[in-house]
Amino acid sequence: MIETNLDQAYNLRQMMSKSRNPKIITVASGKGGVGKSSFSVNLALALSAMGVHPMVVDADFGLANIDVMLGVASRYNVSHFLSGEKTLEEIVQTGHGGVRFISGGSGVMELINMDDQQLQDVLGGIISLENPADIIICDAGAGITENIVQLILASTETVIVTTPEPTAILDAYALVKTVVQRDCTHTLDIIMNKCDNKEEANRVLDGFLNIVSRYMGKHVNALGFVRYDRAVEESIKRQTPLMLTQPEGLVARDIKAIAHNLLNIPIDPASSGRLSRFFSRVFGRN
Repeated sequence: MIETNLDQAYNLRQMMSKSRNPKIITVASGKGGVGKSSFSVNLALALSAMGVHPMVVDADFGLANIDVMLGVASRYNVSHFLSGEKTLEEIVQTGHGGVRFISGGSGVMELINMDDQQLQDVLGGIISLENPADIIICDAGAGITENIVQLILASTETVIVTTPEPTAILDAYALVKTVVQRDCTHTLDIIMNKCDNKEEANRVLDGFLNIVSRYMGKHVNALGFVRYDRAVEESIKRQTPLMLTQPEGLVARDIKAIAHNLLNIPIDPASSGRLSRFFSRVFGRN
């Protein structure tokens, strides 16, 4: 079974390596409640402001909430694609900030129990979209299930979201260990969310990276941190992401820094216009 699953992930990666295919980033977490989905949405908005064209795929199949965060009442989701009722292009929707997304469906039992072939059909379809975006952000479900691991192994790289809470750190470590056991070459990043301050974030990040390196021999990239702000919870209630309501706030600045790190671009506020023009040339945008 493991060989078959690894073959499927390899095949999907091969599809992604072809000319026009986008970078696919899976955002994952070892446990729920760490702010993974909110981070995914706000990261997409930060990338969009930089001139990148992202798409968010709500890959928490059957328990989706990205559409709510983006202020859209979804009519269609992945189940309509799997049933043949709609093409993948027809279920792509647009939310706040012009960010396109695909809903994973909420309360749909067949999506929760999606098998490997169905997952491969969905991922393969997303990769093959005529206008798939520059970066696809897959917001995976929390925890460590086979579908989540398959999604991780099929992506270009994985961003693991955790918090300084000891249980969240342990679960993030378990997720890293699972991925490394299946594919030690997969690119892994980590961000520390809901931190009290920069010092706490760096202390916990350094400790986590040292333990992973010592016991697994794996290098994990530290993308940065996001400080805690109650306004994040309020923005979720209002269904308007914080990147739009407080674009110059602490959380927005932290997420912008992470977006720059993700793309290996130095942070220079004065260069935002040049960045937009640069990505327009690279990705052939008008």
